[in-house]
Amino acid sequence: MADQEKMNQMAKELEELKALIKALIKGKDAESSSTSTPTESSKELCINLPKPFTGDCSQFSNFKNALDIYFAINEGAYNSNARKIGFALSFLEGNASSWKTAFIQQHTINGTLNLGTYADFLTAIKKDFEEVDKKGDTIYKLPHLKQGNRHAEELVSDFHVLAHHTNLISTSC
Repeated sequence: MADQEKMNQMAKELEELKALIKALIKGKDAESSSTSTPTESSKELCINLPKPFTGDCSQFSNFKNALDIYFAINEGAYNSNARKIGFALSFLEGNASSWKTAFIQQHTINGTLNLGTYADFLTAIKKDFEEVDKKGDTIYKLPHLKQGNRHAEELVSDFHVLAHHTNLISTSC
């Protein structure tokens, strides 16, 4: 029975991806004419892709930063709301996959997927996944920081990252 549920979930996700691809193709057709050729600025540079986001709020900031960098480097290739949102949605896995499903359902009207603006997408995803009290969480983590089997440099690096998040001390030289 679990296999059947898994197959049903996969079929549902496949349909969502099909709708997303249609929306992306529709956005591409509206943005460029069929006679245009790719320019240097529209080519996607091969840099590290963002790591999949599983819904862990402590990792949301890293995920968003990775998206920001990717879009900044590849601004010609990701020059529309649909492309940015579709790219970001493709990295939502685990618990975040349920959020993706709900987002797609909310933005599908009469069988047409309208993803809205990237700014609205960011507002929505931040509302559910951005850490509420990052400073407080970081202050809690500081006294629990342990070296363990790590090199001292790794411990010092982790301390500096945490200290930066608290704004309690200056991290400048």
